[in-house]
Amino acid sequence: MKPAASPRRPPLLFLLATAFLFSIGMTLVFPVLPFIVAEYVPQVAHQATVIGWLSATFALLSFLSAPVMGALSDAYGRRPVLVLSLLGSAVGYLLFGIGGSLWMLFLGRAIDGLTAGGMSALFGYLADTVPEEDRGKVFGQVGAVVGAGFIIGPAIGGALSHISLSAPMFLAAAVCLLNMLWGAFVLPESLAPERRQRHFDAAHLNPLAQLRGVLALPSVRRLVTVSVLFMLPFTIMQTVLALLGRDVLHWGPAQMGTAFMVVGVCDIVAQGGLLPLLIRRLGERGVATLGLALGVLGALGLALLVWWPIPAVIYVSVILMAVGEGIFTASLSALLSLATPADAQGRVQGGAQSFNALAQVTGPLLAGPLYTRTGGSGTFGASAVLILVALGVLGLQNLTSSRGTAGAQQS
Repeated sequence: MKPAASPRRPPLLFLLATAFLFSIGMTLVFPVLPFIVAEYVPQVAHQATVIGWLSATFALLSFLSAPVMGALSDAYGRRPVLVLSLLGSAVGYLLFGIGGSLWMLFLGRAIDGLTAGGMSALFGYLADTVPEEDRGKVFGQVGAVVGAGFIIGPAIGGALSHISLSAPMFLAAAVCLLNMLWGAFVLPESLAPERRQRHFDAAHLNPLAQLRGVLALPSVRRLVTVSVLFMLPFTIMQTVLALLGRDVLHWGPAQMGTAFMVVGVCDIVAQGGLLPLLIRRLGERGVATLGLALGVLGALGLALLVWWPIPAVIYVSVILMAVGEGIFTASLSALLSLATPADAQGRVQGGAQSFNALAQVTGPLLAGPLYTRTGGSGTFGASAVLILVALGVLGLQNLTSSRGTAGAQQS
């Protein structure tokens, strides 16, 4: 067998389809999950707890697996890890669809979570094959597809539930298997053997050791810190936005559904349309700064809704936060790829995905008590402060980079 050579152009269709499947897998189950759980947990009072544990199982195992999957892709290539991740998702969906007992549901989500680190290999593949000047644009396209998955996933799940509650899971498993076969037999390997991590042993399978290694790089550590400081307020917004709309504007499910749809649409438009234009004008770091600034304005708008209770305020604020998150996330992925050595792309992208997953677990846990004690103004005021801190950390990163560049030029 010939050694794999890096392809000149990334097979974007496959990579975009894979990113779509990863995102749709997180949302496809939303409309049917309460009804599936109700078949095994007849006590209504316990159903929310079980649903929370199912979500936490997936998120926690994703947090632990992402850096390991990234390290495996650095050592053995991107393609095997992408194929393994798609296979794991297919098995997880299949087990969840078959069901039969509560532990089968947990097993299905656990297998899917353990192999969910394929996004780190996907970003590593893009870093291997996309020129530095184009990475922000391509990462934006991936982000737009992920946003589309978050919108389309629940719609597909709800439509297929008319056939059966298991139908969405079986469809997801079939599509994952088809994509896996395409990856196994068509996708070229992007990481040539001479560019791979040469030393790999059992210690590399320790996720905490991998995360420590990621944080050992100062520039990466600051960027990951900025990402977490923005992801926390964004997940808090997703968690309590429906409560804020109900309590302040007296909205029902239909109006809140429209607001969440706006979030997904803005994410697609921001990353798929606005991002390439902004990167040409501002560069990746400037776009990240703009995204954080928009996030601050959006959080402040939601904090002021209590004193200015009109629908336009919530829509404008949500649009600002969604656009800010969209352009920030894609530009940050590009900045991480530029700050990382070639043989550590998968590990670093996996570490960043892990910390974001941790923020997605922590955000909802913080959001409930914070909203209960301080209301919408306190919750989103605190969110604005967190994003301001992220702006400060990114500004410090900019200052450090500028000084380093100036010192190199003087020497």
